[in-house]
This record gives sequence, structure tokens and C-alpha cells, in this order.
Amino acid sequence: MYEQKLSENPFDVDSILGCMTCYDARGDWQRCLNLAEISWPAIDQYPTTLDDIQQTETVRHSIENRQRALKLCAQASWRLGQWNSLESYTSQLVHSYVENEGSRDFSATTRGRNTEDFDFDSNFYRSVLHVHRREWDKAAHSIDAARRAMDSRFTALLSESYKRAYPSMVSAQTLSELEEIVNFRQFEERTSQRTHLHAVNRPDEKLARDHLLDVWRSRLDGCRVDAEVHSSILAIRSLVLGPTDDVDAIIRLASLSRQAEAYRLAERTILDPLEKMGCNFNGKVFGYDAPLHLGLGLVSKPNFRLELVVNGEMTVREPYSKAHVSYFEHLVHEAGGSDRLLAQHKLYFAYIKHLWATDRRDEAVHRLQLLCNVIDLSAHCGPQKSEIDALLVRCWLKYGQCRLRSNPPGEPLSEALAADVILSYKRATESLANDYRAWHSWALINFRLAEQIHGDKELSAKHSAESVLLQNHVVAAVKAFVLAISMGTKRWSASVQQDMLNLLTCLFKYGELHDVARTINEGLVSIKIEAWLGVLPQLLARIHIKSKPIRNVLHPLLVRLGAKHPQALMYPLSVLLKSPVVERKNAAESLLNSLKAHSNDLVEEARMVSSELIRVAILWLELWHEGLEDASRLYYGEGNVSGMLDVLLPLHQQLEKGASTKREHDFLKAFGRDLADAHNHIREYMRLIASSGQSIPVRGGFMSDGNPVARSTLPANVEAEAALNQAWDLYYTVFRRINKQLPGMTTLELDQCSPNLFNAKDLELSVPGTYSIDGSYVKIERFITNVQVITSKQRPRKIVIRGDNGKDYVFLLKGHEDLRQDERVMQLFGLVNALLARDGRTNKHDLNIQRYAIAPLSHNAGVVGWVPHCDTLHCLIRDYREGKKIPLNAENREMMALAPNYDSLTSMQKVEIFTEALSRTTGQGNDLYEVLWMKSTNSEEWLERRTNFTRSLAVMSMGDCFEVAMHREKFPEKVPFRLTRMLTRAMEVSGIEGSYRSTCEKTMSVLRDNKGSLVDMLEAFVHDPLISWRLLNQSSGDLSEDVKVLPPSSGPDPQSKNDVPTVSLHNASVSTYKNLPEPIDEGHEEDEEEEDKDDEREAGESDNKNPSTEETKPPVPLSVGPSVSLQHAKSLQMFSEMKALAANLSTSSRIQSLTGSNIDPTTRSRTDKSVRQRELLSFIDGEGANNEEALNEKALKVIRRVQDKLSGTDFNSGSDAANPSDVPEQVQRLIVQATSSENLCQLFIGWCAFW
Repeated sequence: MYEQKLSENPFDVDSILGCMTCYDARGDWQRCLNLAEISWPAIDQYPTTLDDIQQTETVRHSIENRQRALKLCAQASWRLGQWNSLESYTSQLVHSYVENEGSRDFSATTRGRNTEDFDFDSNFYRSVLHVHRREWDKAAHSIDAARRAMDSRFTALLSESYKRAYPSMVSAQTLSELEEIVNFRQFEERTSQRTHLHAVNRPDEKLARDHLLDVWRSRLDGCRVDAEVHSSILAIRSLVLGPTDDVDAIIRLASLSRQAEAYRLAERTILDPLEKMGCNFNGKVFGYDAPLHLGLGLVSKPNFRLELVVNGEMTVREPYSKAHVSYFEHLVHEAGGSDRLLAQHKLYFAYIKHLWATDRRDEAVHRLQLLCNVIDLSAHCGPQKSEIDALLVRCWLKYGQCRLRSNPPGEPLSEALAADVILSYKRATESLANDYRAWHSWALINFRLAEQIHGDKELSAKHSAESVLLQNHVVAAVKAFVLAISMGTKRWSASVQQDMLNLLTCLFKYGELHDVARTINEGLVSIKIEAWLGVLPQLLARIHIKSKPIRNVLHPLLVRLGAKHPQALMYPLSVLLKSPVVERKNAAESLLNSLKAHSNDLVEEARMVSSELIRVAILWLELWHEGLEDASRLYYGEGNVSGMLDVLLPLHQQLEKGASTKREHDFLKAFGRDLADAHNHIREYMRLIASSGQSIPVRGGFMSDGNPVARSTLPANVEAEAALNQAWDLYYTVFRRINKQLPGMTTLELDQCSPNLFNAKDLELSVPGTYSIDGSYVKIERFITNVQVITSKQRPRKIVIRGDNGKDYVFLLKGHEDLRQDERVMQLFGLVNALLARDGRTNKHDLNIQRYAIAPLSHNAGVVGWVPHCDTLHCLIRDYREGKKIPLNAENREMMALAPNYDSLTSMQKVEIFTEALSRTTGQGNDLYEVLWMKSTNSEEWLERRTNFTRSLAVMSMGDCFEVAMHREKFPEKVPFRLTRMLTRAMEVSGIEGSYRSTCEKTMSVLRDNKGSLVDMLEAFVHDPLISWRLLNQSSGDLSEDVKVLPPSSGPDPQSKNDVPTVSLHNASVSTYKNLPEPIDEGHEEDEEEEDKDDEREAGESDNKNPSTEETKPPVPLSVGPSVSLQHAKSLQMFSEMKALAANLSTSSRIQSLTGSNIDPTTRSRTDKSVRQRELLSFIDGEGANNEEALNEKALKVIRRVQDKLSGTDFNSGSDAANPSDVPEQVQRLIVQATSSENLCQLFIGWCAFW
């Protein structure tokens, strides 16, 4: 931008200075000096007399611009080692500062003042010059003057915040290190003058240098990981250090510069020390011109067979001879010593990585291959050094990674490429046997090839299931995974988790292959038992597996894990004990019995707490409300009488066992008689059906094909149907009364709903989410008596558990929802956080995803950790608008005023209405911007809030862009993530172009660089039998809807004033009046859950008003058609009302406040959801090959889409798929989609796209 402005106006001083500043930041110091020399007449235009200087502010501004230019020129001269130029610019800087001081104060005079005390920069560069010239006294004086000059500014900034004062702290550190350099140089001079002394009495110069280096290294480790900070510090140290003294610091600076996209600075950082050592980049030291008879490289290997390398029967070590040793000694001599040779190889390897990062990849691979050969020679023919071995491992691993990245995304590896990668990784493992990265990479390539062979249908047809090639790769991968896991440290936690998941995949997928299960069993001894805690959900999900080899590995492992960490298994096992799958339940019982041998009290407490929490989560009122709703759908909607009985009979059996709490006693008192009578009618129905020799229908039991003539006229059948109708009359009455009571249930007392929890004190059981991998945890002291019921769809409870440490732990106790999926999502978030923390581009910004504890208690209940000190955007905007007297749904009102039929408009019409409504609203979307400002006590806090908001939004945007919600059946998302105008304007003046975009790009870069880890985690999820039904939820959209509204047809009375639509239900037609409640449209489970989560965060803040609290009108009389009896019409009316009541009860207060409507379009009857889930679960639990094939097909589709996102090919198709987008382009396309008015205007109104 500055260069473009300069091309238009070469005398624009601001553009000149801006361009010079950019050159300085990029390390392009020569161009900075050249530009200054060319443009100096424009910079230096100002009057030369003091009187003229004191006349105008314009002149003073010119002097300040000249000072900026001089500082940049002095910096560039110093970095380039042009000491004469540095002296010249420093002198001019002092003179310019004196003139500027005179212009600021008319009475000021410089007489009697030391001009060296004026400015920090002039004194700093003077001190550098004096150190270079060995003028120690003058250097000390300039250092003191610079420290005095920065004192006032440093003190003021430090009082504001550490962050703002940090640059000044770095400047203070450079002054201290200048003093240390002066002291060390003086020590060197004294040492050189004492050569006549005995060696014992002579000061040790080498010892002093090594001590100074150790101090500097530890100090640099404590500095901020920032290229600018490291560059300024290393520039000072270069006054005393040579190119080989601190190579690691130089390489680290080059890496930080590349991350900051300062590629010129990174290149100069590496090349300068190499040039000082006189290196020839195409010389023998770096592998060029090696004698052919030495045969360096893999081509010299006789009788090479890849399968022997994989199974470990053949080594890839080179057979080095005396000729190789002689050639190595020649290389050492040419480099100037073995230490200099190692330093040159380290810097050259860093240069190769720089070539790769700057898209000179072919050159990088060629140079790297030669470097690998020569370093391999040095490692085996030279003195044994751990540094050489570590460098050799990094080189071979980098070579393998480069070769892998040359393969087109999604394409299988060719035989030649696979062999090249295998050999490079094998050499890495043989070079250093205890290197984690080497074994991790060796395991992954073998695992990848095993998966490729397993998925190759042509190869599968040629080979049996126990293919030798497949088995070799799997066994090699298993051995390597075991070694990698045993060597893994906290630094590699993300990769270790990937290894654990892949090892489990090898067990569950290939465990029946010969030697695989045995190899895993043998390797378990070397893996710490704590490592399995991270994949405990995956272990327990397969606890019922039937394969004997796999079971012989899994069950003993779980027993060992339970013996060492019983607390970790308590809550997960409580879920399995309630599993509807008998095999899973029996396996859990067996494992729990083994735990009782050493932790019996703990097991009993866990069972009690789990059962009682479920009792509190779903009271009998809610249980019967849900059960009757589900049963009505099965009977009236599907005609499935057998399914209806399966729902109702267990509920009746529970009632017959009697009540154990006050709440249950109250329930029996209020509804026990009606339900007992209904139960008697059900029993009579079953007796009559059995006595007639018929079976209870699973289909058509309500309407029987819609033909009354075809219905049986047996007295027993008629009586049975009458008994069933009498039962449903009672059930309907009970349902209406329960539906009316539920909204008033806002608080619970433990002594009334769970005396066992109320009396539980000082338990051994841990508070959910507090168990740590080191075995520490917080015990439950007691449960707080008062339980708040949050008035949202699912009516979750807010419970408080007091720990034995005196702290209160708040949880959301949720019923009617399976939290096992959420538990897996927290696993994924943990992996992403580990990746963000490990990567240098993101760890300095503290980027992470907020996680919380999740403890499932059964397949439909669990507890979620409460995140304190948080507000929803809805809550913040609502409070702000209430204070400003602005309607919460102002935008929606404007849209409805402009177009009452908004939902029926075309896309372009919606865009027009949407944009016009936004332009008319008060505040123009600055609500969140104002909230962040008003909630901050000072500007520093406001800046921190804004920065945190922007960065966290960017991280979550990249996490949301994987289209999970864009394929929903009802109200699918049109945008990859939320980036509405309020969110954008809260980022301040730069909007999405500042910190938001850079954070998005850094996060996406980390995700793409670690594609393997993320895909492996997701593959473990989609093949998890406990959550795989989620994948089929989308593909099951073709399940037939039971109630369909057909176009109007001719009614019985053509002259009727009311249009009478016909409702088709299993081919039985019923004419209904216009005001008959219509069946609620089916939404989607994710819609309901998202609304529920939003409302839960607003606990206690939403109004208690609910449409279901109003008195429900009696059923509207039906017009009975000739094909349907009055009783059936009445039953249909009853079913329709039950659905309407249940849906209105679930209406979100948030949606109602935004739309002004009592109907939430996303609401779906719980029966609709539960029936579909039951069908899907039965589908998954089936053993048929077709079921597994359908799941695999859907799973592979999901994984492929994620891989496209992580490869940058998500926007490409056809021939473009081979040309992935780079990260900035991919992020730009996602942002364009997210901010498109055409997409936003089509979102469901409750998602607040107008905010």
C-alpha cells in the first residue's frame, strides 16, 4: 500500500516513513537505507534557524518525522554492520532532538545541558557504537543516559499494565545485557594481560563465556515468544557472540519470523551466520559432489525388500567403511571443525525449512535429501553426539513429511512414494531409538497403508482377510504406537491421544488378525495405565464386543484400570448399567463386580447417587407426561399397540411398586386412581385379545386400514377396542392435568424428591469432573437442598454439590437428553486446545475453547458443569435494550411491518427487506459494542475484553465451519458460522480485517497442519456404537411422516362457509373444522437442543409465562365423514390436542420474545424425536451387514467432508479438487458466506441473524 502511494507521490513523507517501517519489520534493512537516501530531500525539508522552528507546529511535525527516519536508518545501519553510517545517523539524531526540544519551549536553552541525556534512541545507538569500538567508559555513560531517558515513560506504562510496558521492559533488558557485554569484554582484556600467571590462578575465559551464555539462554526462554522481541535481544548479543555460539536461538528466531510472515527477516537470520562461516551452499559439506563410490543414500542397499523392512527383518543402516570415515574427516576439515560442521548443518536444515515455507519445495526436497545423507554419514563416522542424532532424526522425518505432502489430497499413496516414506521414517527410528516423533511417524505411515490396503476392494479380492501385507503393516503400527505412547510427554499430548485412538482402532478393526491382539496385549505392559483414561469412553463403548481375541485384551485392561482408578469408572459404568442392550449391561455388571472386591462402598455410593440424580432429573410428573405423549404417537400415529404397551406397562409397574418420596406420594394421590383404572382397562384389553387368539397389533391397531367393513366384528375385538378407548380417555385427562402443573414447577427440595441425596454426607465418591489423571479428586461432602428448575424446554435442574474442600460446584442436571455425544465433543475440544497450545502461532495468544465437565448418568440423563461468570448474548442485548427503551425484537418488527408475509418471499425479496429493516433500527447494531464498553471499568479492561471476544469468536468460527448444522432437515443453517453485524461491530474499527481474520487464519492453519490427529479423533467418534445413530439422523429423513395435510377436497357439505381440509392418517380420512389444532411440524433434534442450551444459560431470567398455563379450550366438535366413526374422530381430536399441548409447553421464551408468537417453529413433539431415536438405535444395534454398510457409507461421507475442509478443497469440485485453496483464501470464502445478506436473511428468525 505504501509503495503504491509512493509511486503516485514520491514526496509523500508519511508514505516514505510507513514504507521504511515495513522494511524494518521485514528485516529488509538495505532497502530501508536505499529508500531513505533517495527520499531524504523530502524528509529533510524544514527551516534551519531556531527562530523559524519555534514559529509553527508544522515545522515541529517535520522534525519529528525526521527523527523517525533517523531512528530507522540507525537501526538498519546497525543490523547491516555499517558502523560509519550508524555514527552519522546517531549524531544527526542527537542534533534533531535538540532542535525539537527548542521548538517545544520558547524559553528552553541547551546551554549547560549534556546533549547525550536527551533521547533514549540516540543514547542507545551511541552505547552500541562505543561497545563496538571497545570504549567501555563512554559505553557505560551512554547506557546510564539511555536508562534515565526511558525512566519516566517506563514508570507510567508499568502503572497501567504489564502488557503495555513490555516493550519498555525489553529495552531495559537490552541495556542490562549491554552492561554485561561491557563487563565480559573488560574481563577478556584482564585475562589477556595475565597470561604470565599459572593456569590455576589465571581467570578462565571459556568458563565465563559459558556462564554468560547459560544466563542469556534461560533469560530468553522467559521472554515473550515474539519475533520482534527475540530479534532485538539477539542483535545486542551479536556484539559479543559468534555465528556458532548460540545456533539454537538463531534458528528459533528464524522460525518465529516465518510464523510472523517476516520471510525476509527469517532468511537473513539464517544466511548471515552461514555467510560469516564462509559456507558454500552447493558444496560438499551439504552433500553435493559426493564421490560416487561411497554410494551415499538408499540406492546402495543390496537385495532390498520393503516387506522385510516393515516387519523388522531388514535394517536400513548404511554399511559405512574406512573410505566413509576418511571422507567425513575431509568434511570436518573443510568446515573448520566438528562443532562448526554441526552448526552449519543445523542452520542449513533451518534454511531448507525456510525454502519449503516459501514455496520453493522442489529445491527444498532435493537439498534435504542430500543433507540427510551427509548427516547420516556424520552420525555414524564421527564422534557420537546426541545433537547429531537428534538432527538426523529431524531431517529424515522432515523428508518423509515433504514426500507425503507431495501426494494429492485424498489420493492413495503410490508404491514408490510409500517406499520412500517408509525408508525415511525407518531410518529415523534406527537413528535414535527413544525419539517419540520417529515412532509416532513410523506408526502413522504403517497405519495409513494398512487402512489403504483394507479399503482397496481389488486387493481385498486377491488376498484373504489375513493378508500378509496388511498384517505386517498393522503389527508394525501397533508396536510403534505402543512405543510412542510409552515415550510421549506432555508436550506431545495431542499426538499421544491420536496414537491411543489409532491403537484402539487397530484393536477393534484388526484384532482378529493373526498376532495383532497378542502384540497389543504384550505392549500394554509398557504403557502407563493413566494413559488409558483419555480414551475411557471409547473403551467402555466396546465393552460388549463379542470377538474373543479383542475381549481378552479389553476386559483385563478395564479391570486393571478400575483397580488403579476406580473413581474414573464410577459415572461411566452407571450409564452402562442402565443400557437397553443386554450384552452391554451384563459386561458392565461383570466389571462392577470386580471393582466391588476393593471398592464396594464406592460402588454402592455411585449407584445410589446416579439413580437418585436421575430421579430428580425426571420426576414422575415428567415421566408420565413424556410416556403418555410417546404412547399416543405410537397408538394414534402408527397404530402400534404393542409399542404403546411397551411404553405404558413399565410406568404402571413402577407405580405398583409404590412411592418412596413425598413428590411421588403426591403424584399417586393426585393421579393414582385414574391411572390404576386405566391400567385395569389395559389389562382387560390384553385379556380379550389373548382370549380371542389374536396378537396385539404392531401396525394398524388404531385405524385398521381405514375400512370399517374390513374390521373384525368379533365381540372380543369390539370390547377390546372399547377398553382401550376407555383407558385413553383417562390417560388424556391425566395428561391435560400434568401439562397444566408442569410450568408451575420452578423449585424442588431434595428432602421431598430424593431423601437419599438429602441425607448423603461425606461420600467417597468424587464430584463430577474433578478427578485428575494423577489420582487426585474432590469428594462429595453433601448436596445443597434447594434445586432450581430452569423454565426452558427440557426443564433442567440447577444443582449444587459441596466438595470436601469447602467449595460449591454447580451443575446442570439434564433429563430427556443423551449427554454421551457432548462428552465426546469435550474430548475433541481437548485435542484442539492441545494443538493450539503446542503451536507457536497460537500459544502466545492463549487461544483455547472453554470446556466444562460432563458426566452422563444414563442414556437420557446426565450432569453438565456450570460455567460461572458468563452471560448469553441474548441476555446482554436484552438488558441493554431494556435500559435504552428499545424493543428486544425491533428488527423483527421492522421486517414484519415491511413484509408481513416475509417467510413466503423469494430470496432476493428477503434480502431487500432484511437490509432495509437493519438500516431502520435504532443503534445500527452497536448494542454489543456498547455493552463491552459500559461493562469495563477502564480502557485497559475494555481493550482486553474486546481482544478476548474477537479471538474467541474467531476460534469458534473455525470450529463451527464444518457444516454440522448446514444439513439439518428443519431450518438448516445457510452460513458456516455466525458473523452478524453486532458481532462484527463489537470488534471496533478494524472489524473482521484485524485480529479476527488473523486469528481465523492461524487457527485454520493449526487445524490443517494437524489434519491427521483431528480426522483420527472424528473417525473414532463416527464408529462409536453409542453415538453413531447421530450420523443416520440426517439420512433418515425419508421416514414417512404419520400425519400429512392434503389439499382441500370436496367436503360433505359443498355449501359450507368454512374450507374443510382433509387430514390423511394411514389412509383414514377425517374432515376437521378450520380451527382444529394442526399437528406441529417436525423440526430436528439439534434445533431443539440448541434452543434448550440457550435458555439454560439464562437460568432464572426468563419469564414464567407459558402458553400452556392458560386454560385449554375443550375439543372442537368434529364433522364426521362417512368413513370414520364418531369415536375415531374423537380420538384423532384428542391426539391432536395432546401434541399441541406438549409443543406449546416446550415453546422457548427466547423465541417467543423475539417473534412475539406463542408457537416455536423449531419445537417438535418429544414423541416425534423419541420414536425416531428408537428406530435409529434399533437400526444401529442390528447385526446385519446392510446396517453396517449404511453406517460406514455415512461415516465415510462425513470424514471426507471434514478432510476436504482440512485440506482446503471444500470449495473445489471436479478438476479443481487437486488445487487446494491456501488458508487466507479459504478463510476469506468462509467469511463471505457468513456475512452474506442473502444467506442471513434465510435463517430461522429465532437465530437472530439481524443482530
